[in-house]
Amino acid sequence: MSRLAACEACRKAKLACDHQLPVCTRCSANKGICIYRTTPFKRKRVEKQNLGSPDEPPSFNPRRNPYPNPGYLGSSSHAAIFKHITPDGDHGHGSHQTVPEDLHSDLFGDNHLVLQGADILKHLLTTYKLSAMKDLVMFWLAKGANLALAEPFVDQCAQSVSQLFTYHDDNWHLVYARRLLQNSAQPLHFSDTSDLAAFSAQFLDHNSRWETLGIFFAAVSRATTDIAFFPSLYTTEQEQYTLRRLCTKLCDFALEISLSLDCLNDLQLIMQYENFIVHSYVDGDQSYHSWRKLGDAISSTFALGYHENIEIKTGLPPFLKELRKTAFARIYSADKNIAIFLGRPPRMNKRFCHFQVPSCRNAEEGSAEWTLDAEAGYRADTRWSALCASLKEEIWELLQDKHDPSCAQRASVIQCQAETQWQHLPAHFRLESSLKKCTQGPFERDFVAGVRLHHLHVLFLLRLLLLKSPTEPDLPIIETAGQMLTLVVEIILLRDQLTNSGTGLIWKVAYYGLPAAGIMLLAMLKQHMPRAHRTRSLQDLSVFVAEVQIGTIVKAGDPNYALLSKATRTIQRFLDSTHSDPSLSEVAGVEGNDEWALLSQDLWDFEAGFWQSLADHPSLLAIEPSLPPI
Repeated sequence: MSRLAACEACRKAKLACDHQLPVCTRCSANKGICIYRTTPFKRKRVEKQNLGSPDEPPSFNPRRNPYPNPGYLGSSSHAAIFKHITPDGDHGHGSHQTVPEDLHSDLFGDNHLVLQGADILKHLLTTYKLSAMKDLVMFWLAKGANLALAEPFVDQCAQSVSQLFTYHDDNWHLVYARRLLQNSAQPLHFSDTSDLAAFSAQFLDHNSRWETLGIFFAAVSRATTDIAFFPSLYTTEQEQYTLRRLCTKLCDFALEISLSLDCLNDLQLIMQYENFIVHSYVDGDQSYHSWRKLGDAISSTFALGYHENIEIKTGLPPFLKELRKTAFARIYSADKNIAIFLGRPPRMNKRFCHFQVPSCRNAEEGSAEWTLDAEAGYRADTRWSALCASLKEEIWELLQDKHDPSCAQRASVIQCQAETQWQHLPAHFRLESSLKKCTQGPFERDFVAGVRLHHLHVLFLLRLLLLKSPTEPDLPIIETAGQMLTLVVEIILLRDQLTNSGTGLIWKVAYYGLPAAGIMLLAMLKQHMPRAHRTRSLQDLSVFVAEVQIGTIVKAGDPNYALLSKATRTIQRFLDSTHSDPSLSEVAGVEGNDEWALLSQDLWDFEAGFWQSLADHPSLLAIEPSLPPI
């Protein structure tokens, strides 16, 4: 009888191994990855391996899939035509879930990526304790925060990853990288009777994949943005930043390795979205990297066919239908919001999609209605943000037909839809008073504030659309902008009492606060603001500027610092003029002042271009700020 080798976990622990394949009994009970060496009794030669060289690959050699995975193929494709000839195959919906049978025995993918990913994994886990990173994520989750789309899996992934790496020899990272790759190449199986636990078991514990690591390290990166001090990992901003960048880098490699296998699935799409969100925090909302990451997630949504009606698909368990609708809705709303923020065309058009949102908790499966006892949560945030994004897309289309005689009438219809949507919300979701009077918990307070901002932003964009020029704000847009600005300032002041319910503080400040501040500033400069609004607006603008200048919400080196600092310098210059001599602010209101034509006429441009042209306006050039530039 041939001698059998123990798995690495049992060998290192010097315990008896029962040699079960693919997982021994002891590893199965401990939920760790069970690894058997290919040549366990062969003496290792002592030689130093250059892990940084792509010419010296590790002991595994994955290769690319020679048969490209077509993913979803629609009605105009060749597959749709041939389906009428060979109707027994569903070429449009199943191909992205499986790996070709003749390739199951051989791994494929990008070997260089896997090598780099293994090196980053080794560097990260030899620099920081994995148990401490797990503790950070669990502490973050205990505060009520989570990853918005990967929410059902974050806790499980954290528990699973923390138990994976049970031994460390010279090449442990390469051995684990190979096993993770093998697992990532496996399709995710499900039937209409599957539940979330059975689905999750396919990528947890000894089935852990690169996607599992990607979700975990995305959570670590996000946790570092919300938790400023965690002594077992970081005590300074530089240490915090270093850990965040390393986790983001490993999350990037985990995603790229998974995608290189050319077998798209639900888990990869979830990781793509969360990776995009991580980059929006790390690189900023104006970063090309973030923009490209969102584009990749949109491409995968279409390739998976999730832009079609998910509710009528057969063979899907209810939880997976909701998960896919949630993925579509979050990616759809992100596309609209980022497009508006950057002034670029949206990439997901409702005309080519079946618009769908997840059901709210306590509602019947597939229900499009809110329930009276609906709970605040990431799914509810997804529903509401997507409903508002749908209206924003219609407003965007109206912008292209601004001179159409029917534009005002169509805008009126959208406004009625927005007001109806607001009234259909559960009463406890509608913030009708000051946020300070809200007695709910930190997550719920942030949630209702975000719900209100979404609604006000739709009304703001509608009224901005109907202006002849952004330099001529009327009373309706002044009132809406004033409500937006007041709420953003309240969020800034109460930030320590809020938990991220879908969007972070900096995004709320940049996306909602800056356009609102811009309109209020223009209204005061042009003397269009009623006195009843002026005092409150000056107070809000003063707080807004002060909080940015003292560095409580953004610091030099932060991704969105340049945008916010440029805007606040301009606002500060105006505030200084009103404090020193209120009559100075009336200069801009003189009739016939053609110099306002210098301002950008792009209705959607409240980024750096708007603030730069406003700062360069002659009415403000002569005013020196009393505070030093930040």
